[in-house]
Amino acid sequence: MAGLIYLISHSTAEPDRAATALHSALAAVRNGHDIVLWLSSDGVRLGIQGVAETLHEPLPESAAAMMAALAEANVPLYLEQASFDRRGYAEDALRPGAEVVGAGHLATLAAEGRTPVSL
Repeated sequence: MAGLIYLISHSTAEPDRAATALHSALAAVRNGHDIVLWLSSDGVRLGIQGVAETLHEPLPESAAAMMAALAEANVPLYLEQASFDRRGYAEDALRPGAEVVGAGHLATLAAEGRTPVSL
């Protein structure tokens, strides 16, 4: 079974959309799906230590707890390089397991047969 690519482009500017995307991604993992997270635009902030902890949305789990559960499930966390660079972050600020990659990596993931899910 091919996996899913969760495309997340929101974070602190639209916390409801970010938390909903994380909630959907975690539900997919808990239902046995193979997923990766692709963070771009404002979504790259979720790949930075401490940012998910600032989101407080009325969901069963906090954004921080969902990020931790996804990491515990070994879900790959990719941050799109140009979005990361535009925000001036340093790689030592990344959440454990996060990786900054070029935009071409998204095409590689899709070529593997993964289905994009954009939230």
